[in-house]
Amino acid sequence: MRAQLEEDLAWRLDELRHLRNQLLGDSKRESWTAAAMRTILVMQYAHLEGFTRNSFHVYVAAINEAELNASELQPQLLASALASEFTALRRNVGADDDKDDEGRLTRRAQNEVAFTAKLLDVMAVPLTLTAEEAVSMEMNMGRDVLRRCLYLLAIPGDKVNKHQYNAIEFVKNARNDIAHGSRKERFSPALFEAHREKCEQFMRDLMRVITLAATEQWYKREASAGE
Repeated sequence: MRAQLEEDLAWRLDELRHLRNQLLGDSKRESWTAAAMRTILVMQYAHLEGFTRNSFHVYVAAINEAELNASELQPQLLASALASEFTALRRNVGADDDKDDEGRLTRRAQNEVAFTAKLLDVMAVPLTLTAEEAVSMEMNMGRDVLRRCLYLLAIPGDKVNKHQYNAIEFVKNARNDIAHGSRKERFSPALFEAHREKCEQFMRDLMRVITLAATEQWYKREASAGE
């Protein structure tokens, strides 16, 4: 598992390093162009999200390989396995398209029964998580999305340095501003470098945390997150 994460991280960091060398080279900070820094930040965000998503998927695979029943796992993982059912309950989704009160109430009852049936099914066999549901990142990855994913995988959010959360938020916002055309001015090179380094350190730290979580089996109910 560690080797798999190291390989994924290595090529991403190499690509970012190559891009930085191509665009900035050995030039002094005062000569760095806004276009070059914007390009690097967009690529940084892509690799940040990609590595995070892949790391969580690797961890979900490790949980599934353990073949544990729901009662042996942290409750967050059972909630993750029921993600689509929770969505149906919240939205009152169903095939009944009647617009009157009876139709809505019937649909709600059907969804509640479907949820109960799924719960009975998953409790009867070893729990299998679907990574796309357990660590859904349908929104741009930022502080809140990351904390939610960690929580649903029973990984304490404080295992990620709070300063790195700030760096992730900066890169996400910068990427969005660039994509929307609202960020054309030049970044402060010092700010750019500080957040770039913090984001790269976040990926290294995430690899360490995911590896430790798998090794110490934080996903089990009797396990506790180590220091």
